[in-house]
Amino acid sequence: MAEVSTEPLHIKTSEIIAEKGEGPWYESLFSDGRNNTGLICDAPGTASDHHWHSDFGEFWVVMGNIDFDIGDYPTIHASKGDIVCAPAGERHQMMTVGDESSVRLHISKIGSNHDLKKDRSSEIVPIPDELELHSTLAGVIEQKGEPQWVSSVIQNPLNTGNLIYSAPGTPHNAHLHPDFDEWWAILQGELTWDLGEKRPTYNVKQGDIMFVPRGLKHYILTHGEENSFRFAITDSEGLHVYQEGDEDAPPPRE
Repeated sequence: MAEVSTEPLHIKTSEIIAEKGEGPWYESLFSDGRNNTGLICDAPGTASDHHWHSDFGEFWVVMGNIDFDIGDYPTIHASKGDIVCAPAGERHQMMTVGDESSVRLHISKIGSNHDLKKDRSSEIVPIPDELELHSTLAGVIEQKGEPQWVSSVIQNPLNTGNLIYSAPGTPHNAHLHPDFDEWWAILQGELTWDLGEKRPTYNVKQGDIMFVPRGLKHYILTHGEENSFRFAITDSEGLHVYQEGDEDAPPPRE
């Protein structure tokens, strides 16, 4: 199990990828108390071991060109910035395509078993309308339009994953989470995280991950000339506490 940090983390995945070089390799990142996260790099033409999970849905933020075989559904062709999910009970396997190594950020339940095997059927079936296995930035923008908006793309008993699209200068009002750690993968743009007067302001950009432990109030602002896209991971309830005007709100930690 990766460490659950009690302090903020600003992870620059571009620096990790540059330092580690070509695949295959794995880099453990952190735990949020529900999930372990890490970067997986595979060489071109490499297929992962197929497996399935009985008790949770695994998902990934894609940083390369990867084909996903999930269940008996058609192959998903994913590229940089896409989010792919394998629901509980569905077999999954990944193949790196093209001429370059691929990287993916995996989000897996703490203590998960990756040894359960099952064969893929020779009969491919359509993806049911109620299953959202593959989200692309372009596809969600086409559906939702111009910012500001939030779109939930992961919803299961363990996690909620929201895509948040913001225009430059758009703030996300200061709030905190008393019962869970929140973190974000930055898919596009530049943002700052202000965690209070006693802490530094974090300047975060595409490819970075920002982790804020429970109880820390945070104020998020999109900067620059480009709209920002961030993938926010909370627990399944996703309770946000806005203290202004709420006398019953718990105090933030410093």
